[in-house]
Amino acid sequence: MKLRNLVFALGLGFASTQAFAFGSILVSEPGADGFSINTLAFNGSSYDVTKLTFDFSTSSTTDGSHLVIDGSPFSINAPSGGTATFFGSGAHFGFTFTSFNTFDVFSFSWDPDSAINSGYGATSLDFVGAKVTAETSNGLVYFGTFTQVGFTPDVTAVLVPVPEPSSYAMLGLGLAMLGFTAKRRNSV
Repeated sequence: MKLRNLVFALGLGFASTQAFAFGSILVSEPGADGFSINTLAFNGSSYDVTKLTFDFSTSSTTDGSHLVIDGSPFSINAPSGGTATFFGSGAHFGFTFTSFNTFDVFSFSWDPDSAINSGYGATSLDFVGAKVTAETSNGLVYFGTFTQVGFTPDVTAVLVPVPEPSSYAMLGLGLAMLGFTAKRRNSV
């Protein structure tokens, strides 16, 4: 009986932390020359992606540095019916969007170099460890890190919603109530 109550309480706590939107945003870099990011919103809602930010300061190049953007991106393919506006420089840059709906695709090409070599010939594996953040029209923040896909030269970042502090508070409250209930039963 106690085990059933514990499982129920943990399930209730897990459900409360899942109050944010389900789904993910996929950012990929095929191993081919150049850089083409394909971002697909799988969040299961009608929320738009309003901002996508890249942080390459945590990537690692073969020359012991990290990736930076050399100039501005080119071949920008905005989401269907929307716009994509570039911002930033160096290892931190991104795009703001209008009408980046669920299941829309956004891509761009750019010249990634290392922070110490403007002629660095970056490959997709130099992306490993870089962080990507997406903001949506309902205020949710999605976060992911580039990782290698198996033994291929491809890398992806799967961005998932970051729980809000209130979700952690609800989980803590649920666990506190479980503890109170258990203590009360033991004293009876």
